[in-house]
Amino acid sequence: MSSTQQIIYDIIATTCRVDPGRISLDATLKDLDVHSLDAVQVLFEIEDRFDVTVPDRQDRFAVGTVRDLVEGVEQLLAAKAKAA
Repeated sequence: MSSTQQIIYDIIATTCRVDPGRISLDATLKDLDVHSLDAVQVLFEIEDRFDVTVPDRQDRFAVGTVRDLVEGVEQLLAAKAKAA
């Protein structure tokens, strides 16, 4: 498990009070019973933790799987590193 993946799992578990054992790469936030306001809070926590800005209308962040979320954050981090 990558460090990005572990951090995102931790954010979901803590922010949404989800048992970490239920979180998998193929799960959606809906599968994990995460409500829309909690999902927004997850995105805010990701932005704070990784010092990135999640695009407003990215489907992968809103309705995709946890894998999509991890991959999206890794792409943002790669773009940030490249720009530095």
